[in-house]
Amino acid sequence: GAKLVSRIRSKAFACFLRQEVAYFDRPENSSGAICTQLSSNAASIEDMAGSRLGVICQSLSMCAFGSLLGFYYNWQLTIIVAIPFIIMLIVTVIQMRLSSWLKTQSDLIGSQASTLAVEVITNMRTVKQLSMENEVLRQYSNMIDQVLELSWKPEAVFAIAFALFWTMSPLTLGLLYWRALISVENNELDMSDVVMVSAFGMFALEALKMVGMLARRIGASFAAAHAFFDLFDRTPTIDNRSNKGQELTNFSGETDFNQVKFVYPSRPTVLVLNKLQLSIKSGQRIALVGSSGCGKSTIVQLLERFYDVTHGELLLDGVDIRKLNLQWLRSRLGVVSQEPVLFDLTIAENISYGLEN
Repeated sequence: GAKLVSRIRSKAFACFLRQEVAYFDRPENSSGAICTQLSSNAASIEDMAGSRLGVICQSLSMCAFGSLLGFYYNWQLTIIVAIPFIIMLIVTVIQMRLSSWLKTQSDLIGSQASTLAVEVITNMRTVKQLSMENEVLRQYSNMIDQVLELSWKPEAVFAIAFALFWTMSPLTLGLLYWRALISVENNELDMSDVVMVSAFGMFALEALKMVGMLARRIGASFAAAHAFFDLFDRTPTIDNRSNKGQELTNFSGETDFNQVKFVYPSRPTVLVLNKLQLSIKSGQRIALVGSSGCGKSTIVQLLERFYDVTHGELLLDGVDIRKLNLQWLRSRLGVVSQEPVLFDLTIAENISYGLEN
């Protein structure tokens, strides 16, 4: 189980690194959500891997063989076992679906709470300066309370199902023996058949009860696995690992924005750039001046190809930027942002970070 989870976490992190910048602009892909997926979802899969998976396979095999052999020896008595068997099977499926839904919703709220906690801790000086401790505590507590409000109904269903599983076996066994004794008294059934049917029937019922007891964990692991499979199958709109694209041999850096329109994918109704026409010659120094939110940083991010233009063209040396090799393009750019963030390395190591060899 630990080896499986290690591989899943490594592959998931690699898939996150492969996604485009717009992917991380969505609230459901916040830092808290990603940490939840790498920790909580992986733990849910680990919880069902190994010995528990073996128990589930063994129980399902016992269910199948017990039912078949019971019908082989006497189908009339086996039907008595089949009725509660079907009821327990339906309840087990309901538990799994409820658990899967609850896991998804709880992780969503939990990721929002984690994101808030990270923001508060990162900006603790600002929180202290503005005396916002009580306010952020209220926001965090409200998010945690949402999980409790969300889970009490499913928890009631789980409790009823738990009681049903423990009650169904003795009731079924009593009903089975009552019907068997009537058949034996009427010489309709041999006692050896009664023993065989009751043994195989109860084997199947007890095995299903074992699966039902694990239904909640199975549902949570299904939800976690579904989230991972969605991530693994997702194709990014801008693939950071792609080796495709053109590499310019004599790159001069001449840049042209030709009637460029742009909206952020996370804010599709806000037009940030509207028919931008800008030509920058090789070796030219320019300054973009404007009020906050007018699109200065957006222009730089389009040059880095964090996003693709919505309409129009962005040309480098006369070539559409979307036709260039992405890794080659970014290796030709050097950016110092307004609020630079450095890795915990030396200055030289930060400058050379990401270079091959």
